[in-house]
Amino acid sequence: MAPVTPTLPASTAMFHYYLLQASGGEDATGAGLLVEEFVLDDDLSAVRLRSACWTSADAGWWSSAAFVRAARTDPRLRSRLTAVNRPGAEAAYGRLGGGALPDEDTLRRHFSDDVPLAAGTPLRLGAGPAVHRVLFAGEPDGDAIARLSALLRLGAAPGADVTQPGVVGTGRLRVNDTNHLWHLRRVGGVAWSIDVTSDPAGGDGLRWVLRQITDVARCHGLVPATIERLS
Repeated sequence: MAPVTPTLPASTAMFHYYLLQASGGEDATGAGLLVEEFVLDDDLSAVRLRSACWTSADAGWWSSAAFVRAARTDPRLRSRLTAVNRPGAEAAYGRLGGGALPDEDTLRRHFSDDVPLAAGTPLRLGAGPAVHRVLFAGEPDGDAIARLSALLRLGAAPGADVTQPGVVGTGRLRVNDTNHLWHLRRVGGVAWSIDVTSDPAGGDGLRWVLRQITDVARCHGLVPATIERLS
């Protein structure tokens, strides 16, 4: 990829929006909106998942750690979620009778039942650079993975290279003066991850890269569960 100079977000949080369907399936009618925020530590690992849900039937916002945990473990619930961006969330909220979607500072007031995410000593993988692993739940079909691979501009998988188990492909991008490398990986047959490394470490584009990669994956059937820093 050609070098890019991003407009870097000032916040150390990631806001995600999902349309909540009344039932699974392509023709399901939208019933509500799920808003999530990953709160990141200084090293860009996720320390908390905050959320609130609004449904047209309830006509109000509610917060449930059990609900967002279930969205990562229950395929039936996950099938009811459709990732959208902020304009898509605004349109859905208005269409369902909610009016104008509150800004993110206001939405945060509805986050009352957080999910703490593990934050401890980073797992040491060797002498190489730190790895930021975005871990995802979800079972997208082959077409969705192919589209995701194309958007991530992944090169060929490493084949029989046992040092890279489960890797589907590898992409790279230069942001400002930092080279970023990522692997899309199948993890344990039950999850997916995108592992990102930066050279030199600590470049100011890493947060932007993590956010862009996460948003692309969300739009292809993967639901982010956490961001870990492995070193």
